[in-house]
Amino acid sequence: MELGRAFCLGRVPLAMALCIALLMLPSALSAGERRRLACSTCRGIVDRFNQGLADTAKKNFGGGNTAWEEKTLSKYESSEIRLVEIIENLCDSSNFECNNMVEEHEEQIEKWWFKLKKKYPDLFKWFCIETIEVCCPAGTYGPDCLACRGGSERPCHGNGHCDGDGTRGGDGSCSCNKEYTGDFCLDCSKGYFSTLRNETHSVCTACHASCKTCTGSSNKDCQDCKEGWIKNEEAACVDLDECATSPCKDHQYCLNTDGSFLCKACDASCIGCTGEGSEKCKTCSPGYMKEDEKCT
Repeated sequence: MELGRAFCLGRVPLAMALCIALLMLPSALSAGERRRLACSTCRGIVDRFNQGLADTAKKNFGGGNTAWEEKTLSKYESSEIRLVEIIENLCDSSNFECNNMVEEHEEQIEKWWFKLKKKYPDLFKWFCIETIEVCCPAGTYGPDCLACRGGSERPCHGNGHCDGDGTRGGDGSCSCNKEYTGDFCLDCSKGYFSTLRNETHSVCTACHASCKTCTGSSNKDCQDCKEGWIKNEEAACVDLDECATSPCKDHQYCLNTDGSFLCKACDASCIGCTGEGSEKCKTCSPGYMKEDEKCT
């Protein structure tokens, strides 16, 4: 945290409390959270480094003596000057974690730049995963980069997210997509049915809108109907007409919808109504008269 302390030294007393709080913030994180943060920080550094490479690819060159440019540019391409320009823009001044990581591992970055980048062109893999060991390869997690549930090739069998995937944190458990459930995201959630299932793959498809549970895609495949639906003589779930029982208040009319209903306000000209508009009034409000089947 040396950069953070240096940042705070010399600040006016009113700012000191904020600086101290910021410096103490990482200690409030759990070990797993710190490991996740370290990987996220390293990934951000590599992203900024790669952006720096792009931004400085042909800096201060273009237009003129092409042969001279190529010779000079080839020197600049792997020069210390270029490296310094890139490193200076790796972190925002307020990002203590980033600045600390760059300061702590600047020698490794320089080593890669001058000696290893041709052999190990993937900076993220070399730096974050293999050298400072704050990240893991995709599909693995935790301090030892163990394979996620379902395997590192298809974590959670492709139907969810592995906790800690790609970091040194997490426990490798699966958070399944809404269609799936179970420790390995192979089972179908309520409202979905299986169209493919083996040891490595599972595909779950949504039931018909009327089904609570089902074995297929139609309303005849429902095992149970959702609320607002009822089984007919053909054992298919069909809409229940709630409006048949007049569930709305006197100044409202009922509008049936699939699986439900709405109570809508009668027109201002009506005292009671059977639908929308002044022509649907049961009785006209004071000040209105019935004319051509409408309250006007």
